[in-house]
Amino acid sequence: MRVIPSIDISKGNAVKRIRGREGTGLLLGDPLKISSELRSIGYSSVHVVDLDAAEGKGDNLALIKSIIAQGFEEISVGGGIRDRQKVTKLIELGVTKVVMSTLPFTDPSLFRQATEGFQDNVLVAIDYCNEEVLIRGWKESALTLRKAIQLVNSFNVRGVMFTYVCNEGTQKGIDRDVEKYLNEIKGEKGYAGGVGSLEDLIKLRDMGFDYAIVGMSLYGGVIRGVKSV
Repeated sequence: MRVIPSIDISKGNAVKRIRGREGTGLLLGDPLKISSELRSIGYSSVHVVDLDAAEGKGDNLALIKSIIAQGFEEISVGGGIRDRQKVTKLIELGVTKVVMSTLPFTDPSLFRQATEGFQDNVLVAIDYCNEEVLIRGWKESALTLRKAIQLVNSFNVRGVMFTYVCNEGTQKGIDRDVEKYLNEIKGEKGYAGGVGSLEDLIKLRDMGFDYAIVGMSLYGGVIRGVKSV
């Protein structure tokens, strides 16, 4: 299983929030410096989240473009991607995976239109806590986790990224109950939220995940440099 660092960007800075709440967690500084450091220690993939776009407060496209230019083999981007124009622009910039978490659940028909022809480059993020899927920057509840999985399977996109919002940014551990849903998922399977140890990563591997997104535990030095398990 691959281990992929996340770079969350807000107001031009890399940050790591606790459960998505602004003003919590770590202020990490220049996203380009961080991505360059990650590249230099051997990470070939990176996951970028544009928090400002997710919250409707602008975007960080210029920074994302510069991160792409650093030569990662794979780069996924999420946050505020809610129309075909944005999907197209990101793919044209060189993003290999476009991650969408609100539109699939608020307007499935529009989501299909926005991603038509790009399904191999699209992941749906199922951001959840207590079996409820959260949208619009984790501020609203949309539907149950099981219903979300059933809907996502109908889209025939590249795969699913589970984000366990209950523990996101806390290093308090992964959602071990998510294993019961994995056999229902079509395509690629990713996980983020609460990873706090090598043991967590090994458990995710054993569950059957293809990759895990790490942030707080990486920047805190707990699993820095771990690229696969």
